[in-house]
Formats: sequence, C-alpha cells, structure tokens
Amino acid sequence: MLDRKPPIIIAVLVVLMLVALYFFLETDKPDPVIRVEVETPVLDSSRTWVSASMTKCSRSGTVTRVEGHISNKGNVPVTMVTVQSIWKDKYGTVVDTGLVYVLSEESVLQPGETKTFMDTTELKNIARCNVRALDWWADEDHDANRRQLDRTER
Repeated sequence: MLDRKPPIIIAVLVVLMLVALYFFLETDKPDPVIRVEVETPVLDSSRTWVSASMTKCSRSGTVTRVEGHISNKGNVPVTMVTVQSIWKDKYGTVVDTGLVYVLSEESVLQPGETKTFMDTTELKNIARCNVRALDWWADEDHDANRRQLDRTER
C-alpha cells in the first residue's frame, strides 16, 4: 500500500502543475478589442446669452433708482429682453422685485451691442439694488422677416 501512494501523489502534483500553468498562460493573452465607430454630433452654432449689469443705485428723496445696461454676449440677435430689478434692505433681504422691459418685439439687440435701462421704487427701506437678465428671445431670422414684411406692405 505504501508503494501506491508516491505514484498517486506525483500524478496529483503533475495535474496541479498543468492546471496552474494553463491559468498563468491564459491570463497573458490580451482581451480582444472591439472597435465602435461613433458619429460626432453636429452642434448648433447659434448661442444666446444676455447679461445685465447694474451701473448705479442711488436714492434721492423718496425714490431709489437703479441704472444699468444689457449686453448681447451671444452670436445671434435678441429681442424682448426683460430685466428684473431686485430691491434689498440693509440686511440684504429681498424686499421687492420689479420688471423692466428693455427691448420690445420691434427692437433688436445685435451680438456685441448694449442698451441702457433704469427702474425706480418708492419703498422706504431700500438700501441695496441689483439686476439680472430674466428673459429674452433669440431672433436669428429677424432681418429676413422684416424684409419679407416690407415686401408685403408695398
């Protein structure tokens, strides 16, 4: 019986060595690379961006006045620009807000152009002012639409 154990132990060791070699050699193979072609989306090059800046906040008697300007920082014309005036007390708490319609539908602000605006309030506890551009409409085809209207009115 002792004679049978060494050949079995040797056989088991040989099998274990073969299995270990198989796994070590198998891990050296690189994973297959799958190529996927992706189409680059075409991005719309038109961009709208209107900023509002406060240039002055002053009080005269019972009236507080905020002055500022809007700028078209995009690359398409805009119309119907609305600015929100923000009225704050001495603690920075918003007391009231107002709306300033800086541009109407007939007015156009071209890229790079600016336009001034102002708003007033008669609230007594106003200590600070601020403004922000609230809304605007992009008008890429404004000139083409106006030319078409001119032709139909003739």
